Amino acid sequence: MTDKKKGAQFQLTSRFVAILIGLLIIVNLAFVTISLYSVYYYLADQAKEIAATLEDVPQATNDWEGLVDVTIAKNEEDAVRIILTDGPTYYSKDGKEIFTELAQGTALPVFKGIILMDDEVYYFRRHEQNERIVDIAVHGNTVIEMMMRMLVTSVLLNLLAVLIGSCIIYFFVGKWSRTLQQMTQEMKEIELTNDQEKLLSVPETPSEIRQAASSFNQLLGMQREGQFVTDASHELRTPLTAIRGHVQLIKRRGAAHPEVIAPSIDFIDKESKRLETMTNQLLLLGKHRATQLCQEIDFSALVYQEVQKLQASCPQEVTFDIAENIHLYADEMELQQICQNLFGNARKYSTTDETIHIRLVETDMIRLEVQDTGEGIPDEMKERVFERFFRVDSSRSSKVEGSGIGLAIVASIVEKYHGQLTVTNNQPKGSIFIVAFPKKMKNSS
Repeated sequence: MTDKKKGAQFQLTSRFVAILIGLLIIVNLAFVTISLYSVYYYLADQAKEIAATLEDVPQATNDWEGLVDVTIAKNEEDAVRIILTDGPTYYSKDGKEIFTELAQGTALPVFKGIILMDDEVYYFRRHEQNERIVDIAVHGNTVIEMMMRMLVTSVLLNLLAVLIGSCIIYFFVGKWSRTLQQMTQEMKEIELTNDQEKLLSVPETPSEIRQAASSFNQLLGMQREGQFVTDASHELRTPLTAIRGHVQLIKRRGAAHPEVIAPSIDFIDKESKRLETMTNQLLLLGKHRATQLCQEIDFSALVYQEVQKLQASCPQEVTFDIAENIHLYADEMELQQICQNLFGNARKYSTTDETIHIRLVETDMIRLEVQDTGEGIPDEMKERVFERFFRVDSSRSSKVEGSGIGLAIVASIVEKYHGQLTVTNNQPKGSIFIVAFPKKMKNSS
């Protein structure tokens, strides 16, 4: 629960709710203030209207009792008191009791004329007219109750708005949060697997996250290119250093000891061929994603041809089980590259008295299996063998022929065709490299 509270979804939603509640409190306070002043001026206008009605009445009228009752006909809870300068005082119905209670009520300092008494609210105003004093008390409970009902309704609507708004923002922030979580998970996978081809998924929206993912992929590409150049330089430097060493040996001792020339030339020839192979494979690794001429290939015949080449060139026993009439829509040279690298890898890491078995079958997918009985690959290194220049035993890298990027080339080509490349343990020892292609494979370039 603590981790969830630290998440962007919870944090942004809680902040949104806090801001929304704060704004609604300000709005409702403004509503209450405006409503109170509106009620106050409404009661004041009512009092002025009653006073205006009485102002035109002559002083000498004989029906003051009837007049004061008529003025409060709209609201019997209002009260009017007329004090004649040279005569008696007249009250409207129940007016005397109301004015007596008002005298004991509490006047509000902010709203001049508002008097509170028990559960009643009155607006009191005194007018001096033509040798008489007119006191008016306007009952305000009805208006205030209406205002309170409006306020309660407003508060309920505000709470509903907060609830709905919170759900909406939680949903949309959750979508963005899941996108960020996916990016974080992909970053961890890239860090753990050291996959040289994997990139972050780039979402369409929001634009900020899309730009961040694109920028990260660009930086990742630059880093990988830099690492690739570093690794390539290191791998190329090794045979170059050895060649230069033998050249210097011939220069220093060749004249006096001609017997060192032939072995040195043989070594130079071997290392130069290794450089040529490595250079070609580096070029192939960089260009394999370019558009190729794809066509329907008889994969069964192609694998059989490569197995025959392997049998003719390697000392190990090579057995095979190749199903017939398996076809793929692909580039023929890339399929040959897959076979040659996997077969060559099995030959290099198997001793002369061991067996290599090639199997091609078609089930739910088209599967090419290359089984050897060599030393095998530790489980913790099975994912890394497809990285550029990675060797399971670095101490053997100079003793075993190859550039160290053959499996990386295979992995890149298989990924291009949306296939799967895995390595498992062979029994009782050795490894099985498995390439699985979709049955209805189309050109993915």
